[in-house]
Amino acid sequence: MRTAIFAGLLACALVSPAFAADTEGASLKLKTALTTESFIHDGSAWRCVGDTCTTAKARSLPAARACRKLAAQVGELTAFTYRGAAIEGEALAECNTAAKKG
Repeated sequence: MRTAIFAGLLACALVSPAFAADTEGASLKLKTALTTESFIHDGSAWRCVGDTCTTAKARSLPAARACRKLAAQVGELTAFTYRGAAIEGEALAECNTAAKKG
């Protein structure tokens, strides 16, 4: 019994850091790849490979607002996940439209 409890606690400890990173980080996919491999946005360092960019820690903002600000800086987004929340479909289209309006 004690071994099972210890194994459960160990599993939780190993999973928790990965879960924390998912709720603090962000990723995006661009319609057109950037010419740079990295950029800074709201104090977060973003790394890009091709048309996909990620950051381990993103500033705590509402996801829709963060989406608009990023799209205004880097261009049209085709996918966006921010601090564990995915912006998809109509919300992503609205994000890109609002970013173009400035």
